[in-house]
Amino acid sequence: MSTQRFFSLHATCATVSSLRTPLIAVAVAALLAACGGSSVSAPPTTSSTGSGSGSGSTSTGGGTTKTGTTGLATAAAQTTNDLGTAIASQTIPGLSPQVTQGLGNAVSSTSGTLNALANAVSSGVGQTGTTANPVGTTVAGLGSVVSSTSGVVQGLSTAVGGLGSGNLAPLSPLTTPLASTLSTAASALNAGGATLGNSLGSVPVQQITQPISTAITPIVTTAGLVTQAVGTQTGLGAPLGGVLAQVGGALSSAGSQVGGATKNPLGADLGTLVGSLGNTVTNAGGLVNPNGPNGAMPIPGLITSLVGSTSVNVANGPPASSNPLGPLQSSLASLGLGSNPLGSLSTLLGGTPLAGLTSALNGTPLGSLTSGLNGSPLSSLTSALGGSGSASNPLSTLTGALSGVTSGASGGGGQALAPVTALVGQLTGTLSSAAGSTSASGSPASGLTTLLGGVLPASHK
Repeated sequence: MSTQRFFSLHATCATVSSLRTPLIAVAVAALLAACGGSSVSAPPTTSSTGSGSGSGSTSTGGGTTKTGTTGLATAAAQTTNDLGTAIASQTIPGLSPQVTQGLGNAVSSTSGTLNALANAVSSGVGQTGTTANPVGTTVAGLGSVVSSTSGVVQGLSTAVGGLGSGNLAPLSPLTTPLASTLSTAASALNAGGATLGNSLGSVPVQQITQPISTAITPIVTTAGLVTQAVGTQTGLGAPLGGVLAQVGGALSSAGSQVGGATKNPLGADLGTLVGSLGNTVTNAGGLVNPNGPNGAMPIPGLITSLVGSTSVNVANGPPASSNPLGPLQSSLASLGLGSNPLGSLSTLLGGTPLAGLTSALNGTPLGSLTSGLNGSPLSSLTSALGGSGSASNPLSTLTGALSGVTSGASGGGGQALAPVTALVGQLTGTLSSAAGSTSASGSPASGLTTLLGGVLPASHK
């Protein structure tokens, strides 16, 4: 019986011992939470970056993974990472490989610090206008920057420890304590950075950073809109943006050529650095052209493009509108007339300003006139005159009608109308002869000459 109690007690003690570490971790987490929750999350601290100079996203599996934006900081981070790898692979005669490995790790770890700094800036002030508290996000990201420096100190600890081994073993009484101190400092930096990030992202600090963000957000946003409005209204925005895009493209192309000229990773990193400068020049066009690269938020996007990010992309503007009334419509909308001030006019005219006029004219401006005249401008006139008459004498109908009138008047009215009938007879005869002579001689003025010769007195010689 006592033996069973002994084994049961032993099993219980073992169980409690196995749960000691998780319980301590939970207690530490609860203590940090009690000090103040983080209402502003720190940016990611991804240390690996691509070698490209652009920005975008790549599809992997069932989702989309952002590749971020390559800038000066992220390009420098990639360079230091490859440089540290090259140092770690070297050997120095008479020294332990631990020395070069430690130095290489220290150099490579600076890439994490640069990436953390780029993420803090890009995810914070680089998102002004889309984030509620951009300054608070950047400030909270400083904790990640501090934590990332622990890798640099740890690499130095490894290098110092290697100096006290091998042929330099007599130095171990000095190097061993120093290496241990550096290792302790690295652990303290890692933990201290996490604590600092939580504190900088807490509510009390947010109450300080939020008013600053509230003050600078409209200034930054309005400044970008003003520069874009100037470029749009003057018509110089699109051409200037195109010039900057050409210059940036030339730099990006030069960077690709530099990177491809050698198989050395450092040479490729130099090309990436040049390409990132070209990418920034291209994105500067968003300051004057809202349509195209970096047109959504020009000033924050330019900051993101300059420093880079491992998780944030530069937002491009919408493509240029084909509507010729777009600038006028935007100007009217800025005066508080709604987002589509010309919509009522378009609706009134059937969606197209000239649609009603085109429909009324049957698709041809002179369609109705031509149709009304039956295809001939003088057809109605000829029809009104009896529809007769030949091409050689188009006035035959008129002269015939006048002859009939004169004949009827002379027969029924006696001599009362003799002077009138004589004059009308002379007129009709003249018109008939004029019409005939026009077709015969080709001179439309001959009939008029005859008429005037019969009416006007002869000139005295």
